[in-house]
Amino acid sequence: MVRGWWRRRSGMDRCGTCQAPLFVSQRLSWDPEGVISIVGSPHNRMVFFESECIDQIFRGIEDLIGSPIEHIVIESRARETRRYIEKIYPGEEVYYERVRDETLSQKEREEAKEHIRALTQSIIDIGKVYGYGDTRMSDLWERDYPYPWRVQVTRDPYSLLFTVADNLGSVEACEGRDMWAGYQEIGENTYRIEVYEGEHPVGLKERLQRKKYGLKPGDIGYARCSECGLPLEVSRHRWDLERGVILDPGTGRRRAFFGPLSVDAIFHDLEEELGEYIPEKVIEAMRRYCRVAWAGEEWRRDADTFREMIALRGLGNLTSFRGDREHLEVLVQNPALHLPLVGAIQALVELAYRAEGSNVDWELKEDGDLGVDVRLKR
Repeated sequence: MVRGWWRRRSGMDRCGTCQAPLFVSQRLSWDPEGVISIVGSPHNRMVFFESECIDQIFRGIEDLIGSPIEHIVIESRARETRRYIEKIYPGEEVYYERVRDETLSQKEREEAKEHIRALTQSIIDIGKVYGYGDTRMSDLWERDYPYPWRVQVTRDPYSLLFTVADNLGSVEACEGRDMWAGYQEIGENTYRIEVYEGEHPVGLKERLQRKKYGLKPGDIGYARCSECGLPLEVSRHRWDLERGVILDPGTGRRRAFFGPLSVDAIFHDLEEELGEYIPEKVIEAMRRYCRVAWAGEEWRRDADTFREMIALRGLGNLTSFRGDREHLEVLVQNPALHLPLVGAIQALVELAYRAEGSNVDWELKEDGDLGVDVRLKR
């Protein structure tokens, strides 16, 4: 049997009042520090962020540096996914070994295969709740194919690169071996992703552990659903659970839940592989994306608006906000995704003041606070 909360499709159950998935309110907590934490594991964070910008940031970096980085992004993300799966599912590889063990009876091998299939479907269901897209198991499960879990079909992925990497890392963890992955577009925004036996096409240097900062207390409050407790600004989003899509009804932009530390690890790996200029390229790629994607919206310039935007996404607690028509200086405690956050703040300041451009100075301080100073060009 599949363990714990994977046993049934509870992720598809909805709150009777706000209609948001109960899995979200039961598993995630919006805390007063500007953090979205995992219930029972408060030091593990998630963000609720505009997912369409993920691949756009990496494409933007490629444009800025003039060379491809897709292979580095996929391998870095896959490494983090493999570590995560190995941690939360220790011992699962025994089922994959049993499927291939010809000393076992056909019935025993089929029972192991059904265990893997149930686990795979449960993970797919939770991915849909988190906004990852419509992933389906391939028809290889219905054939006499030895490794059907290596192939999946995904429609409308929240990030194509992350979806490929997550499939790769999951299979590596479950089979206990290094592999590589490829993808093919087979329809409109629909991809066949396959994991193959073989060595990684690129070998990343072993990275240093990112420094973890203690959370500073905050006083952010949220209006919440009376039944499930989700912040109302979160519960009002439209969850299409079959398509695996979460839409902000106010902007029409798509969002997803994902862990920020693994994304920070990708930026670190890119910097180690390509050079110390990568952080500024990440910031500029995010600034350019936001300038285009959010240009048609009216942005208020007050601190409360910025603070709410940042906190609801789990990006931290805005504690200082001061400036004039020429510049804006902010301080964010408990920041997540600090490089994209700098780029987003820079773009929002430019849009709010209708400026054509700006210069930005930023610092991730010794205590973990993020200071950002945007000076507008007139």
